[in-house]
Amino acid sequence: MPEASQLHGNQRSRRLVARRALALCATLALVSAVVLSLDALWLWPLFIFPLLLAAVLFFELGALIVGGWLGVFLIAWLVTAHSATASEIRATVVGLLATWLAGLILGRVQRRHHRLQELLAASSLTDRLTGLYNYGTFVDYLHNEVRRADRYGGQLALVMFDLDHFKRFNDRYGHEAGNDLLRHVGALLSAQVRDADLAARYGGEEFTVLIRGDERDGYELAQRVRVAIATSRVSLRNGLAVSATVSAGVATYPVGALDETELIERADRALYESKRRGRNRVTVQAIDVTTQRAPVRASA
Repeated sequence: MPEASQLHGNQRSRRLVARRALALCATLALVSAVVLSLDALWLWPLFIFPLLLAAVLFFELGALIVGGWLGVFLIAWLVTAHSATASEIRATVVGLLATWLAGLILGRVQRRHHRLQELLAASSLTDRLTGLYNYGTFVDYLHNEVRRADRYGGQLALVMFDLDHFKRFNDRYGHEAGNDLLRHVGALLSAQVRDADLAARYGGEEFTVLIRGDERDGYELAQRVRVAIATSRVSLRNGLAVSATVSAGVATYPVGALDETELIERADRALYESKRRGRNRVTVQAIDVTTQRAPVRASA
């Protein structure tokens, strides 16, 4: 995940935990005050509500903590304020244990449900085959980064990659081998980008990386990825080890494009210029928005 998004997510998570803890403490304090002020033993089941709330918000750990506190509170209150008999204490303990067990079961169910929701959310952001971010996540991140650059300054470099002769590779080795190659490229891209960058599967055999940097930064990244793919081999299920190459195109914002749509178009145009010039190379196309001239630079 990009560094800024991770930091924002962590801060939001901490705030959410703090609000939940505050709400739980307020609920416990309110129920305790009601029970103590009315001095009615039969009202102790009111504590079921904060116990279940703890299970929903903090899962098994919440149920354990609130259940332990509840047991100590009630038994101490019964002994000191009501001089409860041993049988009354035993009956209360049995009721507390049953309630505590119900809270633990609910906490476990809630934790599993929460984990499932996280997995579903993650699957909506990433490509299942390569583990990279998907097209929708890339588009959203690009939009936010362009807005950030407009507001605070700085440059963005967009690199688009396309596997050379991928259809021919599939025809020769099979679609499962093609999937192995896509996973291999996804792993190489993940290893090459920084935490602050975003690598995504754009679609089919196309990949993209968005970085905070200028034309040179984008070009150097594209070259590293190109060389890493060209010099590595993919182990197929039939025992063969094969190699592949990629073509790449680089465009920048705001120097090379007027908006995010044009940035994608310029990077895509540079990519296909690399293919036209023989593949397995990087092409940089930067547009000076003041003159609308388009110098093109290609390198093997």
